[in-house]
Amino acid sequence: MSPVPLRSRALRLLAGLALGGLGLLPGAAGAGDGNTLLGWLALCAPALGARLAGGGAGWELALVPSGWTLAWLACADTRSPWPPCVVAGLFAAGVALGRWRGCGAAGAALHATLLLAGLSLGFGVLAGGAELAPHAPVLAARLLDLSPLVLVFDAAGSDWLHAQPEVYARAGVEWFPRRPWSGNLAGPTVLVVGCLLAVLARPAHRAPAAAA
Repeated sequence: MSPVPLRSRALRLLAGLALGGLGLLPGAAGAGDGNTLLGWLALCAPALGARLAGGGAGWELALVPSGWTLAWLACADTRSPWPPCVVAGLFAAGVALGRWRGCGAAGAALHATLLLAGLSLGFGVLAGGAELAPHAPVLAARLLDLSPLVLVFDAAGSDWLHAQPEVYARAGVEWFPRRPWSGNLAGPTVLVVGCLLAVLARPAHRAPAAAA
């Protein structure tokens, strides 16, 4: 596989930075809200990592989560290092998937991320965990633990679930006890595991093109 031109790699990195920066656009909390940006990054980081890695980029990929971190620090209320560690770890896990399966893995990464984020809320269909949690509290708690949104906001020390009644009512968290992730444990763990996967992942092998 021929090396990717430097200009093309730079454009891909700028595109990744820009797509992550969409979380700074005006939303329910206004423009430049740190929590909105953090939630957006938690959802899109794995898919963007897979897409950029599948395009042939190398170690310069670390510039993307680094840029996101600077943007988050500029607008966040806290300076905790753990939420950016979680985002960078999710991005690195996506990089590993992209190196293993190619650019097409980005779609799978996005679907998997949205699935994990939506399962804990019943996708708004089950009236949330309000129906599930009283009967299967352990399962309901584990579904929340798997949500990338819950993970990143727990790492930030934010009680995101209870701060949004429309979210916690659907998740049914009032029905069962759950210990939030500890930021100083979850952040480094996700980062180290994601980076190890990215380093160990081998590029996808492509069959050579048939001779004309």
